[in-house]
Amino acid sequence: METRRRVARVGMVAPLLAAAALTGAAVFTVERAGCDDPGTLVSTQHGPVLVGGCSVPSLVTPGHTAPHGSAEDQADARRG
Repeated sequence: METRRRVARVGMVAPLLAAAALTGAAVFTVERAGCDDPGTLVSTQHGPVLVGGCSVPSLVTPGHTAPHGSAEDQADARRG
């Protein structure tokens, strides 16, 4: 009977420990991402443009609107 209680406790605690470990790993990964400039969204005539930041425009999936805008949009956004 005592063995069943232990197994039940482990079964209840194991998912919480796994979630805590995954949360810790996510925080560690984000802190070590190496991006000092988070970027700023600036409104332009073509919509929002990300100025600065560490995102890579070539990683935007096809069919998705790139939030980066053209080089001209970024230059306009920097000028204000």
